[in-house]
Amino acid sequence: MKLIKKIKELARLDSYFNKSNRNTYDTLASLLLHRLFPTSTILPFTPFSLNPNTILHIINEIQINKRNSIIEFGSGISTIIIAKYLKDNNIQASMISIEDNKEWAQYINELLKKYGCEDQAFVEYIPLKEYASEKYNGLWYDVAILSKAIMTLQFDLVIVDGPGAGNNKLIRLPALIEISNALFPDFIIFLDDTKRDGEKKIFYEWKLYLKEIGIRVSGEIMESKVYATINSGKGFSSNPMSY
Repeated sequence: MKLIKKIKELARLDSYFNKSNRNTYDTLASLLLHRLFPTSTILPFTPFSLNPNTILHIINEIQINKRNSIIEFGSGISTIIIAKYLKDNNIQASMISIEDNKEWAQYINELLKKYGCEDQAFVEYIPLKEYASEKYNGLWYDVAILSKAIMTLQFDLVIVDGPGAGNNKLIRLPALIEISNALFPDFIIFLDDTKRDGEKKIFYEWKLYLKEIGIRVSGEIMESKVYATINSGKGFSSNPMSY
């Protein structure tokens, strides 16, 4: 019993240090990201936003591994920061962000215009609709509208932070399946919220699916992070900071 109690205490301590480290790195990342904006700017971070260190990792990936075609599921502060980075650094890249809340999509598009980076990114409003497949039944973005929105586009960077998982913990599962034919051979996927059981399952389902269709990838869930990546190709490590 004493040994079990000791193990539980160590696990709690490890969790505390992981959270403390994340807070430190998020603070440092936030300071770096705010440098893209005027000093008076207060960016609209919400409980649903990507963490600053996650956004910094994405920006590193764009810079280091030359990602230039981005699709994001779930728009927000990440959309604005990434677009502003692309504009300020004259990077020839484009980003489409898929959003199921019409008012929020309009708000983020207004902010993109405010900061002069509407040519770098655009938020596409796509409502949720019933979706059915072998592995998932529930709401997801309307596939017909999504197909029209992306047309013949191909992507080398995918960010999945939506839809919200309030009603179904596997609601983000269809994302990879629905765009797998629109991926460049060399790509990276960012999946947020992998501290949750639903996203953990989605992560491993995606890796299995990619293996089944003949795409070799790497990537593991780390308990010290709130997100995970799946990589194909042989790009350089773009992780901004190590825990």
